[in-house]
Amino acid sequence: MRIEIAPPRRAVEPEVEIAAIDRRIAWVLAHPGTSPWLQAALVEDPLAIANDVEMLRHLLLPRSTAYAILAAAAPN
Repeated sequence: MRIEIAPPRRAVEPEVEIAAIDRRIAWVLAHPGTSPWLQAALVEDPLAIANDVEMLRHLLLPRSTAYAILAAAAPN
């Protein structure tokens, strides 16, 4: 058996990656269905927002999981 090893992926230049991310953010900001909360978050400090999102994940994931378990156990 022969195992092929793929060549390492060429890293994208940080400036190119940031430009692509900024285009995606602009698209989301321009979308009429984007919530005001998300619009405000996208223009704030990205590191502060990333920390807030991580905290939300830690708080909301267990809560939503518990609600899903309750819903699944409820009689139809």
